[in-house]
Amino acid sequence: MFFRTMSRSWEFAKLSYSTLFEHKHLMVFPLISTIALVLVIASFLVPLGLSGQLQTWVDSAEAQGSTHEDPMMYVTSFLFYFCNYFVIVFFNTALVASVMDTFEGGPGKLSFGLKFAARRIHAIFGWALISACVGMILNALERNDKIGSIVASLLGSAWSALTYFVIPVIVTDGLGPIAAVKHSMRTLKDTWGTALMGNFSMGGIAFLMMLPIIAIGILLGMSVGVKVAIAVCVPLVIIAVLASSTADAIFKAYLFSYATGKALPANVDTSSMRDAFSPRRQR
Repeated sequence: MFFRTMSRSWEFAKLSYSTLFEHKHLMVFPLISTIALVLVIASFLVPLGLSGQLQTWVDSAEAQGSTHEDPMMYVTSFLFYFCNYFVIVFFNTALVASVMDTFEGGPGKLSFGLKFAARRIHAIFGWALISACVGMILNALERNDKIGSIVASLLGSAWSALTYFVIPVIVTDGLGPIAAVKHSMRTLKDTWGTALMGNFSMGGIAFLMMLPIIAIGILLGMSVGVKVAIAVCVPLVIIAVLASSTADAIFKAYLFSYATGKALPANVDTSSMRDAFSPRRQR
């Protein structure tokens, strides 16, 4: 059973990178998302830094061990969480929508994904709101001396698992956050083994991608100089990170589509996956 699950996850991982190599433009989505996140962070830090408010909160925390006397810090933190999650969810939705468009024989254009995400803006807004609330709660638990970071980390991991398929659900069904989580949980019950092993497979491929870059960096650093090594390797690392991030989204799209009976590319051989999910056999 274990080896069959591992084999399935590896097949999905290979399909994910094969799709990425065929549609390299999909890597633009995480690139734009990263740029947008940097702009969001700057839009908060620059005004807070110039006004001196950020330093005031830092000084208050150091002096009192807490900043609970200033409600504005919590309001600002929540808005910061919300804006970050909104950006992440929006571009992930656009990416998965474009990926699923390629499943149906489409080109998966950037414009298609962005327009699709714009049509799902209500669901994206709701999910970003829920994610910001959960993020604030987990952050508060992590700073609590009685609970600590380990418990908060475990709760965060459980939340990540339960919401594993939320983005594909938003793409395919446009459900609100609560209904999307329930749908994600139902699908995860059928696929948790393949999803878990798939994360290992995707992580393993990402690690293998980084090895030659590290080797190049060491060789250049020893033979030419550190500056040259950095100049060559930093762009390669960025490309590798974008590729692994995109492939991970493609993996979720493949797994969700197969588990729920959605369309897959015509050239994908599903015979090896036919017994992948026992509940699917009962449908």
